[in-house]
Amino acid sequence: MKKLRQLLLMLFIALTLVACPGDNDDDDNNGTDTTTDSGDNGDTGDDTGGDTGGDTGGDTGGDTGGDTGGDTGGDTISGNLVLQTADSPDVTPCPMQDILTDSSAIAALRTALSSGTLLYLDVPFNGSDSDIYRKKCGLEGFWNPADNSAEISLSSIGLDPANAPNVTDLVLFGNAGICADGFNNSSFGVGEGFPVAGTYRKEIKASHQGTTYHLRFRAVVSGTSAGNTFSSEGITPSTGLSTLVYHVNGVETDHDAVFAALVDAMSASSSAAPGATIEVRKSAGGAVIFTAVVEVICVSSS
Repeated sequence: MKKLRQLLLMLFIALTLVACPGDNDDDDNNGTDTTTDSGDNGDTGDDTGGDTGGDTGGDTGGDTGGDTGGDTGGDTISGNLVLQTADSPDVTPCPMQDILTDSSAIAALRTALSSGTLLYLDVPFNGSDSDIYRKKCGLEGFWNPADNSAEISLSSIGLDPANAPNVTDLVLFGNAGICADGFNNSSFGVGEGFPVAGTYRKEIKASHQGTTYHLRFRAVVSGTSAGNTFSSEGITPSTGLSTLVYHVNGVETDHDAVFAALVDAMSASSSAAPGATIEVRKSAGGAVIFTAVVEVICVSSS
């Protein structure tokens, strides 16, 4: 169960509060202003803090300088096992969903995850690619499963695979927060934050006793703080992330127990994708500032 929690932890890195692990990209600043923002899916130029206009289609509020409202294009697709074009339904592990609809099969998958070797699939860093951070984050319009060729373990990013770290550990030590609006090669240490609003997809592999499971996740991110840096929200990562109030499927959950709760919330269904809704507040009873609906949409085994 500990490694299963680590698996969901890696998903949480990839798709919610703290983006994706992988390359230590702060060493790769080659002068190219690669940027993450909520993104116009057709932008190919260097962003310098967000788009300044010119979109006529995809953004629901228009781009007004930083895309702080985010694109909402896929927000209605969560909560079901119906695959969308953007899910790459013809690319492994999709369209395989049999395991997700069978409680016995999910139990077998959990056993494999708890005892197996886990790998997070990531996009190799390319400092000359203006969209590299959006690609690494898996933001819709920039995610391509074929690009995620690097297999990353927890130990390879300096974390102990025997002990699942909490949210704060990953922000401080796991190369986290790179999906914040306007993040670029110069942002490390100052520009980390919440991912921009939108739909994200990432993948993980788990191998055990000759069987390899390949999982694809989808997350829909929203909220008033989506895309904002931690500093703009008055949050000091070393101390402030642990004081935020987390809810998993409506149940208040301690900072150190978010991932265990996420695992516990997953169950088989013939119609709903296994997963959970994570909400973040600054104080008990306060307004929700960040929401991530996290789902497993495909699993294959070989």
